[in-house]
Parts: sequence; C-alpha cells; structure tokens
Amino acid sequence: MPETNYVRLKDEAGIGDARLGAALITVGKVLLWMDLLLLIFVYVGIRSGSHMWMWWVLGEAVLGVVLIVLGTRRRARGIAQSSRIG
Repeated sequence: MPETNYVRLKDEAGIGDARLGAALITVGKVLLWMDLLLLIFVYVGIRSGSHMWMWWVLGEAVLGVVLIVLGTRRRARGIAQSSRIG
C-alpha cells in the first residue's frame, strides 16, 4: 500500500502550501495596518527635517504588498494541488 501513502503526502503538501500562503497574506496585512499607525510619524518627521519615518513606512508597505502577492499565489497553488489530487 505505498500508493496510498504517496497520495496522502502529496495531498498534505498542497494543504501546507495553502496554509503558508494564508500566513503570508496575514503577515502582509498586519504590516500594512501597522503602516497606518506609523503614518502619524511621517508628517512629524518630515516637518522636523527627518525622512527616516517616510522611508520606514514605504519599505514596510512594499514588503507588505509583496507578502500579500506571494501569499495569494502560494495559496492558489496549494488549493489547486489539493483539489487536483483529492
């Protein structure tokens, strides 16, 4: 019965990709929500002559969007794998 173990392992791999994708999306969303809180400091920082908060928020926003895009692709691939096998 090695065939059944192979199918089970492939099925769990698809579910693992979907879970990882969902986790990446969640982390990306949290980063974007934290950016909304840090936007307060951007105005104050620029007014005082510092651009550190602006670059920090932009970098975090780019990272959040990239994580959401990668997570969406990974989750779709995992769901497609698990539906193809099952």
